Amino acid sequence: MFRSVGLGVVVAFLALTAVTADNPRSGGGDRSEEKVATASPWVPPEPAEVPRSADERREKRVLSNGCDYDTRGIPSCGALLGAAYGANSSPRRWERSMGRSLGVHRTYYDGDSVDQAVRTARKDLRHNRVPWISFKLPYTWEEMRAGRGDDWARDLATRMSGLNGPVWLAFHHEPEGDGDIRAWTGMQARLAPLVRQAAPNVAYSIILTGWNQLYGNRQYALDKMWPRTKIDLVGFDVFDKYGIDVDDRNHIRHTDFERDYFPRFRDFARRHQVAWGLSETGQTDRSAAVNPRWMERTYQSLTRHDGVALSYFNTTLNSIAPWRLRGLKEQRFATALRNAPTL
Repeated sequence: MFRSVGLGVVVAFLALTAVTADNPRSGGGDRSEEKVATASPWVPPEPAEVPRSADERREKRVLSNGCDYDTRGIPSCGALLGAAYGANSSPRRWERSMGRSLGVHRTYYDGDSVDQAVRTARKDLRHNRVPWISFKLPYTWEEMRAGRGDDWARDLATRMSGLNGPVWLAFHHEPEGDGDIRAWTGMQARLAPLVRQAAPNVAYSIILTGWNQLYGNRQYALDKMWPRTKIDLVGFDVFDKYGIDVDDRNHIRHTDFERDYFPRFRDFARRHQVAWGLSETGQTDRSAAVNPRWMERTYQSLTRHDGVALSYFNTTLNSIAPWRLRGLKEQRFATALRNAPTL
């Protein structure tokens, strides 16, 4: 699918000029065939009218920026900005302090916490957030791959299908080092079609660390571990580790998202016709002191590289560094959030 940027006819000079650009989320096109080499970057068309009320936008599947989204909540343009918050805590008070709802809300549950997850997702949608939920599984990867968890997954998907809006689901995120990755891939291949069939509003997502896929052991390479089935969204958990001691070394350089990650995530997503985003990210306090506009720049770069969501890890749980938003970091996040869309 291509989007037409413009077609002008200048009668006085009997000249015809056509400029086209491919939609960067359509799987890409051959840029070398563009008629004008200096064509401007792709820009989403201005909507004729953006519905004012959230209910009307939901009915028409239009974000607050005028971009539409599919039944599973994947935007056609623009990127949602949100966060994990506390221990699956309600972000409502935090949102009021910023004057804006989160675009996406990351939460984490065990396999026996379906009731709680459904309640949280319902509240998220009520406040115009897309729920992006990770579940640990009730059985092992091998057992899930063999079908033991089919009823559990089908029940979960069916319950999510009754909610008034899109939901993003992930099963056992960051699997690297947790077992036989082949069993994990087989489990994903079995559950994805089951969930997608039971819940037309649910995007099936896979969440990985990112570094392992690009720079780690070959068994974790994206093409090697990718399941042979339709996946709607792939998330990556990549942080700016500047200034922390981890893996027996001190990180004295900022993580270069623009050079080392985003172009490769975009290219993989285009090849596999899947959306991508940052499912977890964070900035250390030391990084914020020397790079105060990191939040806005990272979000803008992700959007330029066709990412559909960025979720900040705003919690102290399971943290190897001070990721939590406070002070200047929180102010910069709020600034970026005010310019990001919601449901």
